[in-house]
Amino acid sequence: MPSVTVDQFLFDLPTGWTWLKYDECTFYRNHFNDLASSKAVDLLALAPQLAEFWMVEVKDYRRHRRTKPENLFTEVARKVRDTLAGLAAGRLVANDPTSRQFAADAMRAGRLRIAVLLEQPRTPSRLFPQMIDPATAKTALKKALRAVDPHPFVGSASALSAKTAWTVTPP
Repeated sequence: MPSVTVDQFLFDLPTGWTWLKYDECTFYRNHFNDLASSKAVDLLALAPQLAEFWMVEVKDYRRHRRTKPENLFTEVARKVRDTLAGLAAGRLVANDPTSRQFAADAMRAGRLRIAVLLEQPRTPSRLFPQMIDPATAKTALKKALRAVDPHPFVGSASALSAKTAWTVTPP
């Protein structure tokens, strides 16, 4: 079972799945990131036989407040767009064979899925309020990403584990 840690969250993927931390791969870091200050999602996961391709952004607001002025879902949509552009270019010109093959496989996947793993305080307080209203989060994400995934996921690690073939363990 392949495992990967992203922002202290442990992702356990079933056998046959492949993953890439795109923002840490050589092509993105040394070449594509310089192009108009592009952004990247945290984790890319590819199902066996290229059935599904997941783009996962991890946000943990349990200990630290969100300080960016940009709307979270606008930020995620930009990261998805930039990552897709990077993968499209990377499948043709990446000099790292692993990144190049992953990008080529991702671009051939049967279905694109977007997920925002969003952890917030279970009991909000003045010091640690809920940054995102859970009731409106899914609607806002659907609106921001409707062109690429009409049914994106937004929720906690336990909810993501229940929705996918893999498990996520929070720190």
